[in-house]
Amino acid sequence: MHKHSAFSLIELLVTLVVLGIILSIAIPSFNGMLQRYRLQSAVLEAQNDWLFARSTAVKFAGARSPAVFYVAKRSNNKNWSLQICTVTPCSEGSTLLRQQISEEHKGIELLSLSDALKENKFHNFNGLPDFTQQQYINFQSGPYQLQLQITATGLSTLCRPKGSMTFGSYAECI
Repeated sequence: MHKHSAFSLIELLVTLVVLGIILSIAIPSFNGMLQRYRLQSAVLEAQNDWLFARSTAVKFAGARSPAVFYVAKRSNNKNWSLQICTVTPCSEGSTLLRQQISEEHKGIELLSLSDALKENKFHNFNGLPDFTQQQYINFQSGPYQLQLQITATGLSTLCRPKGSMTFGSYAECI
């Protein structure tokens, strides 16, 4: 007679219980990782758009060239857009060069932004923004927050707002 080897019902149940315990521990960690990744992605895209707007202003570089505008709009935390336009600030007759909207970034909220970033015009010759003090855009995903800070010289950095949850290698904002 041949002996058949198989799993017993008890072995199968023990395996399923262990798997259930591992999944119950892993899923919350995965959700946190997903929130952090989405937040980083949205903020890095905003930073890249800012750099694109600056370089486009310098590229046009002429007194009669179209102006380049960086416009941030927020109806509420969950509905927002960042746009880069020419001629007039993202209205009729303007060319939309780039746009980032909240629908592209599930779960990302735009908590706050500086007034100067609601509509900034770049100087065409040197690509400098049209403000004199540091500006910011503050994004959130779940308990995590990141801030895009922009200096009067147009340099941008990423940091965590004071008191926000630590993650990655982002320093706390000054």
